[in-house]
Amino acid sequence: MELLQVLKRVLQQVSGQGSLRGYLRVFFRANDVRVGTLVGEDKYGNKYYEDNKQFFGRHRWVIYTTEMNGKNTFWDVDGSTVPPEWHRWLHCMTDDPPTKNHLLLVNSSGQTISSM
Repeated sequence: MELLQVLKRVLQQVSGQGSLRGYLRVFFRANDVRVGTLVGEDKYGNKYYEDNKQFFGRHRWVIYTTEMNGKNTFWDVDGSTVPPEWHRWLHCMTDDPPTKNHLLLVNSSGQTISSM
């Protein structure tokens, strides 16, 4: 019974990446393959996922874009490309992702401006 659960989870992970090739590509890049719900995408092309079956602190993650500014960034994973609004969501400072929550920012002169 447990073997069937493991096999089912592996098949979900492989199909979640599109193919065995996609699965291996993500595995070699991140040393981890997870299946979750796509929550949103930021202005850089990074994709944000969530799986509430995982334990707290590992239930949200980002898959970094493979190309930025015309440069191949497949092996150059850089956490500084995560915008502040997504950083808040990734680190559980808020439960609402930026795709659902329209953030308001205040500039240095005290005027309210929109972040989106």
